Amino acid sequence: MNLPKTIREAIDRHSLIPDSTNVVLGVSGGADSVALLHAFHSLKIPCTVAHLNHGLRGAESDADEAFVRSLADTLGLPIVDKTANVQQLAGSSGQSIEMAARQARHDFFAEFENSVIALAHHADDQAETFILKLARGAGTEGLGGMNYAQDLGSVRLIRPMLNIPRSSIVEWLKENNISWREDASNSDKAFLRNRVRHAVLPTLEKELNPNMRNTILRTMNILQEENEWMESMISGSDIQDLPSLPLAAQRRILRRWLFENDVDAADFNTVDQILSLISNGSGSTTFELNDRQRVIIEYGIPRIGHLNKPAEQPGYHLVREEGTGWRPDHGNGIGIVPAEASFDAAAVGESPIEIKTYEPGDRMVPLGMQGTRKLQDIFTDQKIPAAQRTQVPVVVCRGEIIWIPGYRTARGWEVKNPDGKSIHVRIEQNRTN
Repeated sequence: MNLPKTIREAIDRHSLIPDSTNVVLGVSGGADSVALLHAFHSLKIPCTVAHLNHGLRGAESDADEAFVRSLADTLGLPIVDKTANVQQLAGSSGQSIEMAARQARHDFFAEFENSVIALAHHADDQAETFILKLARGAGTEGLGGMNYAQDLGSVRLIRPMLNIPRSSIVEWLKENNISWREDASNSDKAFLRNRVRHAVLPTLEKELNPNMRNTILRTMNILQEENEWMESMISGSDIQDLPSLPLAAQRRILRRWLFENDVDAADFNTVDQILSLISNGSGSTTFELNDRQRVIIEYGIPRIGHLNKPAEQPGYHLVREEGTGWRPDHGNGIGIVPAEASFDAAAVGESPIEIKTYEPGDRMVPLGMQGTRKLQDIFTDQKIPAAQRTQVPVVVCRGEIIWIPGYRTARGWEVKNPDGKSIHVRIEQNRTN
């Protein structure tokens, strides 16, 4: 196939790269991302190469980084690379290695301003995602899979190869004598996705339908279109409209309402139990969501209540010193201390820098992003469980949130240059005897 032509058609059809938009291309060194990079270069689409070294495979990870650097140099493209300690992140956050790596990549991509992030997901990735979500239980939104364009917080992702099977990508690379790096972890069946890739899908193709992947992709396209239609049907509807709406619409609106109220997880059974209580419509009742939140339903109208069981708050203290330049936030993950950051001395002045805990409605202006963001949305992006959010220290000055340790500082408080006068701050947890 003519890979660059197919990619160009997808970019134009889905309006993936608006005029005057910077393009950042995530390149791991594997076949898929290397093919996308060469295709962009062939199409004369200017881009910056972004490579994140996950540090999971020792010398092999370093060799991947060297390969991508050499490739960017050969193509005359700028490159930004970074190393993340994914193993440590997984240990501190309780996430799987797979989820911690994904979070590290998202945080890395969030550092690029006014850019779209091009990723090399392809048709086989879509089919695998469908099977994984089907096994876990998902509705039309989940089973519809990845979109050609997706906004995750301030990050806009584009996927120009979603309609291209991996076999075609590899064939194009071989035809053009283009080399790539093989990641041995892609065949490690300890990872669930690899088991789907190497065992489940081949079995389905052998035993049920040799065109299973194409059949799944067609089904996903239908589900995406139907999901968009259903979302348009409930546009403008609110939680108080539930009694007059069909059950499918009630579920969608309730899930959206729960998310907007800082509820991280609400499975099918939870949603249906709450709807059952709402439909009863008389008196007052409650449904406990987790160890800090409940839904209170009064005469058919729900609201979020907070349980009177405040979590024990860890004690923190700040060490403040004057200096110049900046010290990067050396946190190992959001809310993990000790962590360090620097602030413009003129912005701080003589005002105290203090620690508070998260409260619903809190907002900040993260450095590198446009506009304010709810801390609720930041914590959701960072996969911080709802019950742990009041444990995260929030640093303020004159009532404004200027730093979430382990995440980033706020715009307007940054040190502008290496010689600028600054206030260095280190946050530590109080020692207990």
